[in-house]
Parts: sequence; structure tokens; C-alpha cells
Amino acid sequence: MPAKKQITHDMILEVSLKILKEKGFEAITVKELAKSLHCSTQPIYLSFTGMDELRNELIPLAVREFRTVMEKGSPDGAIRLYDRTYIRFAQNEPRLFCFLFMRANAFTQTKRLLFPIIDQSVKEFITLYGISYEEADNLHDHLWMHTHGIASMIATDFCDWNMEKAEHMLTECKEAFLKKYEK
Repeated sequence: MPAKKQITHDMILEVSLKILKEKGFEAITVKELAKSLHCSTQPIYLSFTGMDELRNELIPLAVREFRTVMEKGSPDGAIRLYDRTYIRFAQNEPRLFCFLFMRANAFTQTKRLLFPIIDQSVKEFITLYGISYEEADNLHDHLWMHTHGIASMIATDFCDWNMEKAEHMLTECKEAFLKKYEK
């Protein structure tokens, strides 16, 4: 009977997520994983063909973490990519935020997982404002782009804005974009 695998595929992914959140994606190396798991590098090489495979399998875990934090932070449990919860996520989880939203090809790799969130927001706008899908999608994109800019600047310490200023800017942006739809 073969020996039971002590370091599982899932254990490696969970430790990778922990390292990602604490140190950033660049810190996830075979050596760092082995050190964190208190093992040799062999279990990692047996579970993954390389770092690209590990990253691809880490993306859904990172999105799950994002969804959980966003749902908990939202007053109604809805995830909106254009509200203060998104900015707070960037502030509290900057490395995870950058992994999900600020690396090359990030959106291409995450859009399938983010589409339900985006689609729900678009449908909300359709219901609230009686606008077409295309208009609602465009409105969502405008609001997300502005919110993402603020969140990115906070996540990367580009500026030293406090949350009060960020929320004020976000409120002014929303008011400006929503003005033409409110009756």
C-alpha cells in the first residue's frame, strides 16, 4: 500500500494564499512554500508542474477570499465593485488586491469568476434606473474605473488619503455619474 501523501495539493494552495496575502505573489516560491510547509520541495513539484499552474489554481482561491471579505463588508451582503467596501478591501488586503486587479493579464484570468458580480451590478442598475443592459454596463464600468483608481492608489501607498477623503471622492463621483439616471 503506498504511503499517504502528507503535504496535499490543497495544503500547498492554502499556504500559497497565506504567503500571497502576507508578502505578495512574488514571494510564492518553491523554497518559500517548502519552508512554510516544513517539508522538502518534492511535494510541491509532485503537486504542480510549475508556478504558472500554481498561480492558475490560486486565482479561484483569491477570488473566493475577495468575495467573502466583500460580502461581509457590505451592509446588504451584495458585492459592488464601485463602493467603499472595494476601497477598504484594497486598504486591508493590498497584496491580494494587487494580485487580483493590478498585475498583467489579471482581468483576463479572473473575469470568468468576476462576471457574476459584474452582471448582478449591471442588473441592479437596469432595475433601479430602467436603462438598457449596455447603458447599465457602461455605468458600472465608469463607477468601477473611478473606484479602482482610488483603491489602487491606496493599495500601493501612492497617496496617503484617509478613508474619509476616499469615501468623499467616491460619493461625489457616484453622484455625478448617477445624476442623469435619477428621476
